[in-house]
Amino acid sequence: MTTPHTARTAPAPNPATERRFAVAQVAAPLLAAGITPFLDSQAAGTLATFLAAPVLVAGANAAGLLSDRLLDDVPGGDILRAHRRPFALSAITTATAAATATVQGLPGIDGLLAGWMTMPSLAGLVSTAWWGAVGLAAFSLRRVLGSSKPRAKNTAAAPAGPAEPELPPAVAKVLQLWHAHISGEYGAHPGQHLILTGHGPEAWEGVVQADPGRPVTVTPSTVSGVYRVPAAWVAITEGPHDSSKRIHVRLTEPEQPDGPHYSALEALWLQRVARKGGCMPGTHLEGVVPDPATGGVAAWVMADEDTDALTVPDLYTIAGALRTTPLLVTVERTSNPRKAIFRMMDRSPLEDGCPLPGPQALAANVNGYIQLGTGVSGKPSRVQLYDPEGGARHVIVVGVTGSGKGGVLQIIALSYHVNNVAMIYGDPKGSSNPDVEDMAAYAGCGPEGAIGALRVAYAVFRHRVAESQELRAKNFVATPERPYVVTILDEMVQLLGDKSPYRAEAAWIISTLAAQGRSMGMPVVLCGQIMNLDQMGSDTSIRDNVFHGGALVLLRSDSAQAGRVDLPRAFDGIDPSQLPAYWESDDESLIYDPTIPEDDPRRTFGVGYVVGSGGRAEMMRAWILESAAGLFDPAHITAPTDFPGWDDRDAIAAVPVGPAADQAGDGGSPGWTPSFTVPSLVKEPTAEEKIVAVLEERRDPIGAEVMYLHRDQITDMTGVNPKTVENTLSRLAKKGTLVRRTANSGEYGLPLAAAEQG
Repeated sequence: MTTPHTARTAPAPNPATERRFAVAQVAAPLLAAGITPFLDSQAAGTLATFLAAPVLVAGANAAGLLSDRLLDDVPGGDILRAHRRPFALSAITTATAAATATVQGLPGIDGLLAGWMTMPSLAGLVSTAWWGAVGLAAFSLRRVLGSSKPRAKNTAAAPAGPAEPELPPAVAKVLQLWHAHISGEYGAHPGQHLILTGHGPEAWEGVVQADPGRPVTVTPSTVSGVYRVPAAWVAITEGPHDSSKRIHVRLTEPEQPDGPHYSALEALWLQRVARKGGCMPGTHLEGVVPDPATGGVAAWVMADEDTDALTVPDLYTIAGALRTTPLLVTVERTSNPRKAIFRMMDRSPLEDGCPLPGPQALAANVNGYIQLGTGVSGKPSRVQLYDPEGGARHVIVVGVTGSGKGGVLQIIALSYHVNNVAMIYGDPKGSSNPDVEDMAAYAGCGPEGAIGALRVAYAVFRHRVAESQELRAKNFVATPERPYVVTILDEMVQLLGDKSPYRAEAAWIISTLAAQGRSMGMPVVLCGQIMNLDQMGSDTSIRDNVFHGGALVLLRSDSAQAGRVDLPRAFDGIDPSQLPAYWESDDESLIYDPTIPEDDPRRTFGVGYVVGSGGRAEMMRAWILESAAGLFDPAHITAPTDFPGWDDRDAIAAVPVGPAADQAGDGGSPGWTPSFTVPSLVKEPTAEEKIVAVLEERRDPIGAEVMYLHRDQITDMTGVNPKTVENTLSRLAKKGTLVRRTANSGEYGLPLAAAEQG
């Protein structure tokens, strides 16, 4: 490689010769206009034909069609390179004058020279344009015409500094092409100069510098066209500061070794994924490194300079573009909308699976997280059961039969047992998970038993609400005497689906617990095969509070999951229905084969995605747990004995609750009632009420101006789902309840009162 060199212009022409040529360019159109009318017709025609050649040369020179090698070899080529525009103007105006005199004679020249005085007219426009071009050529040459011999003499007499070393021809060629076609006055990106830091027979590299405060806009396609190399051989990355970029250009095709070649992956990404019309256009890979855990690679997916944010398609599409399978490719979002993590594996590290090491592995850390399994990156896959500061966390587990949801639910239930959380378990099916039933403080099986379990949970909840109001307790703090109490509803569709006779009551209880149970230390765990809204009681509060207020474990699903709605943004591009049932099978069927043991690693048992509130989804595999029997202590089942009606739980389970029971008139009641007066439960504010309340708190106290908040700030302060916030803000702005700031997109505020605006 060579030492650094900065792109520079070609050597300056001889000053005296350049000045004479400049005078000729200015005088030529005037001389043609003055002499040609007095020539005979044959001589005038010959002159006009002769002048066509300079016009063609000047046009080709101005368009950059004359190669630098040709200009270097032609006498005066340095002047032609320096005078592209004025030479073209002079040649055109000279030929115009000669042609006018040849065709129209002296009257035509008179019109060309003096027609500007007849404005407005066609002759006046032509005359004005001709004089303008002549003047522009002279103006462009003002510095050359203004030079003088004494100045040249003084310059020559100046003390000479150290002579600049002669550049190798190959280096000079790179710099010359860059100046002529990219950074020069007539280049594609004027002012974006190249500092060449290295040059060799296989590649050259350097730093592209733009003017201070301006971004570098040079693209691989521009460099490809100038140096006649494929765009895939040109790499442009971040530079030492904001007005610079690093550039690396290969001059020869890279060799393809027998083993993995990671630059080839970058080229493959550009060719098949990032191409125009591809599944992720406007992106590229950076930092490609081998991943020993998978035998594949990991890299950053980066948005190109003209791409604002990444749009992640489903993995099925990416896998097809890269000629692999969805199990061997992952794209994970990060907090940076222009950056994601990409993995392409030869073999998934999740294929073998890993048995649960023991119940001790499920002990929660100080923040209430337990390890559910292992992510494809090798990091622990965690679920938060509770937050010491923010209360309990909801969990939902979804997957088809054979996907491993029963085993995942066992792990979560065993985690609650290990961490001294009381469980109330409802199983409408009656035989879904006997081990979870045995770990629960109260369990109800069958439709009647499951709704009874929910009634018991609701009674505990009412007691804690009343107790909290009586004691004026702001936050729930778990103690051995007053533990967290989780309500687990297995096969949720059996109770919340449209065919359940208990649908209204079950949906009302689950909705209440989902909306208010977290602050009372009472989370909800829902488990089922499908999570479409109509199969969850058609209650949006269940979806919003459970999906977006806790952890979502999404295992292999079927095509019905295509109708799922409003998943967290972390699941963008993820379609669990594309997870195959087996690692080694090419069969795309999702039909469950009961002859294969549940812990057989050939099945994708327990493979899915998990994400908590504010996290990102990563492919993971849960611990393999065929049965929790023998891993829990039946003598130490935690129960909510702080609830005074616990001994009457069977009687409580038999009494319907909720608005439907109050209005039935057949002996129904609101359920268990605390022994002391309990104020009516406060209805959870709607998204609209929360948003207006937040903006009301920020209202200008003197009413002088509208106080705006950005949509992201409103989302954080209200705790409402981002998509719900966006839709609600748009609706309120249309109604006039809110005003949108025109200067900054995404900012909203309450309008000033009419009197204040006046």
